[in-house]
Amino acid sequence: MTYISELSWHVTPFRSQRWIDNWEPAAQLATEYGAVEWEIYRSDEDPLLFRQVTRWEKKADFEAWWYSPEVSEIRSSVVDLYDKPLLPVWCSQVVASS
Repeated sequence: MTYISELSWHVTPFRSQRWIDNWEPAAQLATEYGAVEWEIYRSDEDPLLFRQVTRWEKKADFEAWWYSPEVSEIRSSVVDLYDKPLLPVWCSQVVASS
């Protein structure tokens, strides 16, 4: 079973590029902690809304990544670039293409 985490980042106006430049390395680190895949996409209707979707074999791997020293440091560096609170939402796949 694959676990899907979704983070909704509501980025502060005029800081989107700075946020993505700083956060992308943290998102890339997810695969080193066991993520099967990850992606960040931006809403066409609300350009300040970014969603990060990551697939994991184990939820504990997400926790290890999220609280790792590297990601904690990056999270601290972007704390002024998005609105709080930031909580992961866990999703289950229902149907998909083959």
